Amino acid sequence: MKTKLFAILAVVILFLAATAQAYPNWDIYSDTDIYSGTYGLINIYDTPPDNTTVNMYGGLADYIGTHDSSTLNMFDGHTELQAMDTSTINISGGEVSLALAWQYGEINISSNAQINGVDSRNFSVISIYGGNVELIGALDSGTVNLYGGDVTNKIYASDYSQINIYGHDLFKTDSGGTYGYGQLYGFLMDETYVCVDLANQEAYDHINLIPEPSTLTLFGINSLILLRRKGSKNK
Repeated sequence: MKTKLFAILAVVILFLAATAQAYPNWDIYSDTDIYSGTYGLINIYDTPPDNTTVNMYGGLADYIGTHDSSTLNMFDGHTELQAMDTSTINISGGEVSLALAWQYGEINISSNAQINGVDSRNFSVISIYGGNVELIGALDSGTVNLYGGDVTNKIYASDYSQINIYGHDLFKTDSGGTYGYGQLYGFLMDETYVCVDLANQEAYDHINLIPEPSTLTLFGINSLILLRRKGSKNK
């Protein structure tokens, strides 16, 4: 019995050791390209006076965090991301379970990025130009700018955060939808139609609908015509 127990423990220890070796952590301090591999935690830092830039073309990591004024450009791969300090993450491809901007961090999402959720906090900014995003969240004093892409699940917001939606024929309701707190719908600047649920009551007040420039121009022309008509009637 003891022999079997020791054998089982030996297998478990070997498995854990192999797993630890297969998923190493990595601190990056200089410009680097990642093409493949499997990692645990990757942290990207600056080496003054240079700002570190990392390009990720593939591979898998449990977590990647950017610090200082570093930049991560993600073209492919799979990971969870966090931008901190004044660092920047640009995501144009790959799969991301969570993209979190924290403490003045910046995240830009475009092209073929697949994001399960984005979360902006503490004076950080997340801008979405394309890709697919299931969930949008903003807390504390975070900001999310939505210009394009597919938003497929829900939006939540609280505290002093704001979510700016750019497009045309945009509307929001404070009731209805899956959660009963309302919905956002209309066309984004890339002409993608969006219809997404608000996940909490505060979200309605934190969402700003911003007409695209062409819509504003048309509105201005129509207003001018109406003013002229009113003026001619009063003569």
